Amino acid sequence: MAFFPGLLLLVLGYGMLAVVYRSLTNGWLPFGVNGLKGRLEFRMADQPFGYWMAFVFYCAFGVWCVLLAFGVLSGQIDPLPLR
Repeated sequence: MAFFPGLLLLVLGYGMLAVVYRSLTNGWLPFGVNGLKGRLEFRMADQPFGYWMAFVFYCAFGVWCVLLAFGVLSGQIDPLPLR
C-alpha cells in the first residue's frame, strides 16, 4: 500500500524540479494565483529577488518530496494512513 503514496510524491517532486529547470530557459516561474488578476508570475528580468526566492522554494520542495518518496518506497518512512 506504500507504493501509491511513494509514487505520487516522486512524480510531484520530479515535476517541481522540472518546472524549475524549464524556468531557467523561459525566465519566469508561476507562483499561485494573484486574486482577480490571474496567476502570479515572477520574471527573472523584472523581479530578480522574487524569482530566486521562488526558485529556492521550488527546489527545496522538489528535493524534499523526492527524498520523502524514496523513504516511503524503501520502507524507512511510514506512509500517511488512507482512511
